[in-house]
Amino acid sequence: MEWLGNVVSFVGGMVAATLAAFVALRTNRSKMAADILARWDAALLEMSTEFTDAARRLRHHSEGFQRSLDKEDRTEELDDAHEKLRALAEQLRLVGDRRVQIAARLVVYHAYAVRVQGEEGRDPRESRFPDKAPVDRLNDALQEFYRAARHQLRAPDPEDVIHSDELHRIAEGVERLDTNSGSSA
Repeated sequence: MEWLGNVVSFVGGMVAATLAAFVALRTNRSKMAADILARWDAALLEMSTEFTDAARRLRHHSEGFQRSLDKEDRTEELDDAHEKLRALAEQLRLVGDRRVQIAARLVVYHAYAVRVQGEEGRDPRESRFPDKAPVDRLNDALQEFYRAARHQLRAPDPEDVIHSDELHRIAEGVERLDTNSGSSA
């Protein structure tokens, strides 16, 4: 009968070891999945930040092109920003979901029109968008890109992003606050 006790102890040990291995495997898989997701999120956040920076730099240099004293230098800055914007749009295809990818492509598409408008004074896509200036189309595309990236990153209220067109209203509100606080002092 002693051998039966040994067999039961052995089987019990095997079951305990199997359960422990199963729990450890599941825990490790969960940790690995969370680590991978965190790396993808970090990559998306970094690329999105650089992407919007390149878009804003392209817009800035395009809007200042005609006033620029050194058009060669301004063209070089535009080339750098435009190249970075296109390269980052391609990189976003690796980490962005479909919505992010489409939004990034639209930013690149409208950024080109902003550039041509700044350098040549014409809208190359006026026939397709007769009622909207290139910079307004770029702002709308950036707005959608912000929302798409925030949605994929699981940000709270991902659709709640202040549009560039709203900034003048915000500035007016700040001016009113300054005026009201100055008169009450």
